[in-house]
Amino acid sequence: MKPLLEIEKLRVSFEGERPVNVLSGVSFSIQKGETLALVGESGCGKSVIAHAVMRLLPSEARVKGSVRFKGTELLELDEKRMSALRGNELAIIFQNPSHALNPVYSIGRQLAEPLRVHQKQGKPDPSQKVLKALKQVGFSRPEHYMKYYPSWCSGGMNQRFLIATSTILGPELLIADEPSKGLDPDRIKEVERELRAHPGAGKTALLLISHDLGFVRRLADKIAVMYSGEIVELAEAADFFEQPLHPYSLGLLGSLPENGFVPIPGSAPALSDPPSGCRFHPRCPYGEKRCLQEHPRLKDTKGRFVRCFLCP
Repeated sequence: MKPLLEIEKLRVSFEGERPVNVLSGVSFSIQKGETLALVGESGCGKSVIAHAVMRLLPSEARVKGSVRFKGTELLELDEKRMSALRGNELAIIFQNPSHALNPVYSIGRQLAEPLRVHQKQGKPDPSQKVLKALKQVGFSRPEHYMKYYPSWCSGGMNQRFLIATSTILGPELLIADEPSKGLDPDRIKEVERELRAHPGAGKTALLLISHDLGFVRRLADKIAVMYSGEIVELAEAADFFEQPLHPYSLGLLGSLPENGFVPIPGSAPALSDPPSGCRFHPRCPYGEKRCLQEHPRLKDTKGRFVRCFLCP
């Protein structure tokens, strides 16, 4: 079956006094109804992928490679055609809901905006669809919350409002960028429940970006592990959590509380100055001379992909 989203050799750099290569040839695909999670430490380039897919990168960004949605090359679309896709067939839940929501518009108005823009529903009033969307994300008195403003609400409430806004049109691809970030365990469970139960769930593909491996484990079908601007492991979620192959993946899982809470030594390199050879070698307990000198490719290892010389 042809993938819904195909990303191939995606490279993103930012111009300046010294250009910074943020993504170095990232490739993966997502099928209809599938959830793929991008995981890794902050600053590895996960969110840049999301913004590249949505064509929301700043003007100083230079993008190469291919991003195909239903066979259409998004990087070649003009802004008018891309705007027609955003919020309709493609939608994103941004990291900080309190900043993503407009502080001067009511929640009801903001949820109605995609309907007005993409379905031309100025009249009749789209309020019934807004009420239904709010009810689907767990608000028992949706007519009450339509009158609220983001500043009146908690981070968890605003996250649910943002989920309702992003899914009200039933997009074919939903991108969730760190949807559990900064939330307490109860609110995380709510967000998880809404991502499972939103309109089109089961048919909508989800690109989930998160550093929370527990959250990812409960939602993802596949895992793509990112380190320093590139994918170092790509596997089915069950295989990844049962038997991670890349040393960085081993370190991520080893840092979980249930696995002893052992942190990975050192810190990730700056994207402006990645190390030679394998980018993880300065922190890797298994590194050898070859790892310092040669950059490993992402190779197929028994049906999963790993960027490591030590994997057969």
